[in-house]
Amino acid sequence: MMRKLVVVAGCVWCLSIGHARAADEAPAGTLGTSMSLTGLSGLLVTESTHTLAPWSLAVSGAALFAHTTSPTSSLYEVAGLVALGLPGRIELAAVLPGVRTDPAVGSSETGLGDLQLSAKWRAIAQHEDQWPSLGVVTTVTLPTGQYSKGLGTPLGPVPSALQHYGVAIKALVSADIDLSPDLYAVGLYADAGYYFQDLNDPTQDKMGLYAAGAALPLIVRSDNVLASPLQLLLEVNGTYKRGSDQDYATFSPSLRYVGPVTVTAGLQYSLIHNSPDALGGVVQLELKFR
Repeated sequence: MMRKLVVVAGCVWCLSIGHARAADEAPAGTLGTSMSLTGLSGLLVTESTHTLAPWSLAVSGAALFAHTTSPTSSLYEVAGLVALGLPGRIELAAVLPGVRTDPAVGSSETGLGDLQLSAKWRAIAQHEDQWPSLGVVTTVTLPTGQYSKGLGTPLGPVPSALQHYGVAIKALVSADIDLSPDLYAVGLYADAGYYFQDLNDPTQDKMGLYAAGAALPLIVRSDNVLASPLQLLLEVNGTYKRGSDQDYATFSPSLRYVGPVTVTAGLQYSLIHNSPDALGGVVQLELKFR
């Protein structure tokens, strides 16, 4: 079987400005709440229920590179992200990428990608270890990119562009659990939902979405077991009954170092229906100011 190689690298810079955290907000250093390339909290690919404190603003920039063989092609993306925390554990976010595609056949194209607007609500905050936090998120994708040139927004291992709109609705579950007081803790995260775009058009796509991840501290601090400077992240995400018959499942083990610069690096292995498997890696760097 032919193999497809996917290499993804990202650099993230974040500036956060806001008031003090509300009492029911996630504590500083909680596992898995670092920046990701698709949102402002959570693991590398899994959504999180965590939201910004009321009237806190976060802005960031991300760069992404992907290379595939079979056929050979390259994708470059530079994205700007902004999010605002609102009272009631609500977070609004927007992501606008600039995209360059470099296919093996045909000419290279450069331009804006598709704008994504998200609203997240953490409906239930975590109550100690007895009940996880629950939330919902809705993301609307607008066709600011040029569909005819393939300048959309990557969704899974295959880039996706739309003509009119895309909508994703997901339910989120997060929990930080002390397995043994003052000794060890884990962060557990999961999301599931539905995505559809351009219904009744030739480019329509619809699928179920799922993701789950765990953050395991490798260096434990006695003062806060949820603030490990080195974490092992284990994640899986994918689609179910995708309209284009290209369902995928991606496994992503990675390491995260939390310090003056937060660095996340890992591998990705994707099983893609009716297509060669994908093997690749992810690197992400993040700098925050509070």
